[in-house]
Amino acid sequence: MILLERDCLCSSAGRTNITYQGYHRACLAAADLVFAVVVLYYWPMISAMIDEVFASVQGEGPWVGQRHIFVRFMGCDLRCAYCDTPDAVKNVSGSEVRNCRAQVSPGSFERESVPNPLSPAGLSGLCSRLRIPGVSRPVMSITGGEPLLHRPFLQEWLPSERKMFRIYLETNGVHFAEMRALAGLIDVVSMDIKLPSATGQRAHWDEHRKFLSATEGIERFVKSVVSGSTTPDEILIAARLVAEQDRTVPFIIQPASGPVSPPVESLILFQDIALEILEDVRVIPQVHKMLQLP
Repeated sequence: MILLERDCLCSSAGRTNITYQGYHRACLAAADLVFAVVVLYYWPMISAMIDEVFASVQGEGPWVGQRHIFVRFMGCDLRCAYCDTPDAVKNVSGSEVRNCRAQVSPGSFERESVPNPLSPAGLSGLCSRLRIPGVSRPVMSITGGEPLLHRPFLQEWLPSERKMFRIYLETNGVHFAEMRALAGLIDVVSMDIKLPSATGQRAHWDEHRKFLSATEGIERFVKSVVSGSTTPDEILIAARLVAEQDRTVPFIIQPASGPVSPPVESLILFQDIALEILEDVRVIPQVHKMLQLP
């Protein structure tokens, strides 16, 4: 901002050079302060579209059975055939914007409708009321959709949340640049390796390889959903991809549910194949669906 001398009275007659310079600097500082306040007031607040916020039991992977607070972000760039949260996949705008379904307390399944988009402070408020008092450090599961599509929001929001929660990221394992940028804010990574036979889409082997590399130093595990169409070759490729980075990373084989679920014999075969390459391979179904939990 440029402030003219006549606007700040710096040119008043009779001032010494020292007085003039000091007064001039003070006026410029005051003008810059006013400018900063105006910018902050009108600067668009960062926000995100949230599908739902709720507390439940983690139903997937090696952390199964733990109590988590789930924050489901809207929007995903993949369209997996087995997706069980299709409403959260869509990017919505304008008249299509849906409210966030937010659980009102940890001991109740009652939910309220909260207008989207949500600010970091607004989302923090919805999460904090679901904490259970006690000695345990609660876990917040960031899921979707694909949460890494909201990197600017996560960079703004997660530093404060990490003081209260362990941050558990559920991701499709494709957005390696975003993962690298957020690595210092995540405690646990649940990374998918998408098998084309199950997703109905192209393979993402190279993206998965780069993503796994970006998670080095973070507690992590890899999960692959398998269907009746999944082949042993796909399991072999996925297992080798993980072993290239670290053969101790847990590899979870998760059977798809419903009409596309694989036969039991295939699950045992897939585990045998992966165990020849990796140290920790487990077959774990979606337990929360078995328990009829959200």
